[in-house]
Amino acid sequence: MKRIFVFSLLSCTLLVACAPQRSQPAYVAPFGYPSEALVAPGPDTVPPEVAPGTAVETVPTPPPAAPTPSPTPLPRQRTAAYGIPEPGKPGFMRSPHNPSAGLIDYRGMPPGTEVKDFYSPGKTILVP
Repeated sequence: MKRIFVFSLLSCTLLVACAPQRSQPAYVAPFGYPSEALVAPGPDTVPPEVAPGTAVETVPTPPPAAPTPSPTPLPRQRTAAYGIPEPGKPGFMRSPHNPSAGLIDYRGMPPGTEVKDFYSPGKTILVP
């Protein structure tokens, strides 16, 4: 008798655990819209009839506000000068601000990359 009771209790538990559960509603309205406004009216939600000859008060809806364009950032003006490539040494350049200083290694950097000029503090160079 105990075995049958335990077996039936275990069977019911497994059946309840396997039943589909809805954790979320079928449709979630986008932010700012009530979900009732987006559901199509069914046959049980028929609008009331207006008797002929009766004035119906309508409320004018304001025109939609025109979206304001976001300001586009201006392209950054580059004030850096291109480095002077060192002849015979690919991947090395000299500073255009201080050509007699030393060589700057730019190996592995794509052309047009802005790098810091180590020989002129606060200035940058574009990779040739």
